[in-house]
Amino acid sequence: MQVYRPLPVDHEQAEHMRRIVRECRELLKQPPPDTFLGRRTHEPFQREADATPNEQR
Repeated sequence: MQVYRPLPVDHEQAEHMRRIVRECRELLKQPPPDTFLGRRTHEPFQREADATPNEQR
């Protein structure tokens, strides 16, 4: 039966992947960025009942 012994490069790659996973987990803990999508910053202007669709304001 053969015994697998990891090489030093395997240790370096595993540590690199662990570092990436730690950074990703920290990013996922942060709140989502504010993209302004769907946010209503003001109420739309009221339309007058007697205005026609082609009338410019």
